[in-house]
Formats: sequence, C-alpha cells, structure tokens
Amino acid sequence: MNKKNFEQELAKRIDHVFAGHPEIRDHRREHPWLTGSLGDPYSGIWFVAESPSLSKIEATTKRGMNSGCVLTPNSQWGTTKGSQILRKALVKAGFKDPEWNSPDGWRCYVTNVIKEAVYVKKWTKEKKVEAAETWASVLRWQLKQSSPKLIVFMGGTVEKLMRHLERKGIIMLPSTRKIHHYSYIAFRAEGRLGPMHPDRIKQYQEAMLDIRCEFNNSYASKDAR
Repeated sequence: MNKKNFEQELAKRIDHVFAGHPEIRDHRREHPWLTGSLGDPYSGIWFVAESPSLSKIEATTKRGMNSGCVLTPNSQWGTTKGSQILRKALVKAGFKDPEWNSPDGWRCYVTNVIKEAVYVKKWTKEKKVEAAETWASVLRWQLKQSSPKLIVFMGGTVEKLMRHLERKGIIMLPSTRKIHHYSYIAFRAEGRLGPMHPDRIKQYQEAMLDIRCEFNNSYASKDAR
C-alpha cells in the first residue's frame, strides 16, 4: 500500500468511528484540512501527539479566512508557534526538508492518539482514556500497516495513553522514546526559563538530534541513512 492509499484507507477508518459514535463531533465538516496525520507513514519513525486542539484549530481557521489563506493538510503542525518549534526541529534533525513549511520532504510521520479535535482543557483524565480507547482501532491499523521501528511520544500524557492501550493488549508498540510536547516549550515556563526561551528551544532541538542519531544507528535502513 502506497502513501496515498494509506491516507485514503485511514480516512475511511476514521469515518467508521465517527459514524459509530454520533455523539462525537466530526471536526472535518468545518475543518476538512485537519486529517490528523502528516508525513511518510513508511519512514520507520513516528512522532505521536495527544489530539488536535479544537480551540487552536478554530483560531487558525478564522485567521486563514481573514487573510485569504487556504488551509491544507500541510497546515497541520505548523500554524502555532509551538507546532512551528516542532517543524523546525524536525528539519534541523533531518526528519524533514528543505523548509519547515513546505509540503514535501518528510522522513517521519506525525499523528495523534485521539483522532477527534477537542477542547483539551475541558477533558478529564478519564475522558482522555475513554477517547483513546474509542480511537484505538484506527491507531492499531496504522501501526500494523506501517510497522514503525521507533515511536516518539510527544509529552507524558501521550505516553500514558499509549502505554494504557498497550497494557490492555489493544496495540503493540515498537521501541519508544519521549520528548517534550512542543506546547510545553512554547506556552509554559520551566524553572526560571519562560516560554519560547532560546535555551529551551535549543535543548529541544538537541533532543531531536539525539533521536535522529539513535534512529540512524539502530533502526534506519542503509538506504535511508
């Protein structure tokens, strides 16, 4: 299955979950560009986030309409200062080229545990776990189809949700690593260093470079190095 067919089948499986759970708001009616996945699913490495933030998605859509900008799937993980930190770090580490906002050059895959866009601050821990289980069939298919060698959890919440699904036997995980969520760097302080502090961005980029070195040395095929 090539990348195009992978995304088409993924969309069908997401359709199926929405159809089976009419209580879940299907964000794609208002935000069709938000597919919840980006990059090359067959690259061997995934970066996994928790769920799309509906408040940020709505703000992005409004800005796009006001500026005449057409939003596309490539707009994902690139419309906020936090997600731009992620994109630029991926470029610096060689997981994407040549420009952070270009649609091409992906050497990784980015996706979410929870496939619906939500108002994150309104969700309890229990609701997140419930949603992760609801969407687990889609995640399981993604994992089985693309067989990543290394999965990078973007933040502690993602790790907890993925480990929960693993313990229940719903999914099987390959080798894993964890990195700070980009929003933590962009919007929250760490000690005396505030949001968007250059030292924190540098540390984030260095952590991404470490992941690249590990992936190259232990998981990437010779042709991909």
